Amino acid sequence: MISNIRNKKIVLISPHPDDVEIGMGGTAFLLAKKNKIHHLIATNGANSANIFKDKKKLVEARKEEAINSNKYMGIKNIKFFEYDEVKSKSIKLEFEVKTKEYLKRINPDYIFLPHPSLDNHPTHRIVSKAVINNLHMLEKKPKIICYEVWGAFRKHDYFVDISKTIKIKKKIISFHKSQLKVKDYLNGILGINKYHAIFDDFIKDNAKYIEVFLEYKST
Repeated sequence: MISNIRNKKIVLISPHPDDVEIGMGGTAFLLAKKNKIHHLIATNGANSANIFKDKKKLVEARKEEAINSNKYMGIKNIKFFEYDEVKSKSIKLEFEVKTKEYLKRINPDYIFLPHPSLDNHPTHRIVSKAVINNLHMLEKKPKIICYEVWGAFRKHDYFVDISKTIKIKKKIISFHKSQLKVKDYLNGILGINKYHAIFDDFIKDNAKYIEVFLEYKST
């Protein structure tokens, strides 16, 4: 079970500054207590909804929000690549090179990221595919676990009951005020977590909120 992982090197991948918090904030909080966590944030969120109407202010705010939310989760090792986007061919290539060096240095046992094909956000898919493309460069092959953000998984390989840490997950997401003022990500993801508890039949175990995961196995 994922929440029982201990004494491992884990890399969390966030395409945007708030993705891990939204997709697996409850699980990340639990994992940080027992493992060495590294968090790679690929983009600076410059192309996200901007309440400031100023790109520099938005980027600064999103970085501060990420630092504060990671501190609350107990994650000290944060790496900001700070790309505005990863769509152009040149940026994709540069991102892959930087990611390769980052992963080689850490040599993780586990990598958590959005699903490279099932996630509905194009930046999420691009970032995850770039990470997966570099796995052959590592000394050992890490287990790749996908969390859900833009779109609920219809099936899952693993789950974590976050019912007892749901207040913590709410707090973790609440740090990202610049985005919550535009879109209610908090209730959106909590709805998905509650959906899994009810429709995946965890409710019989008195679970009220569930984070689910898929294991990615390259062909």
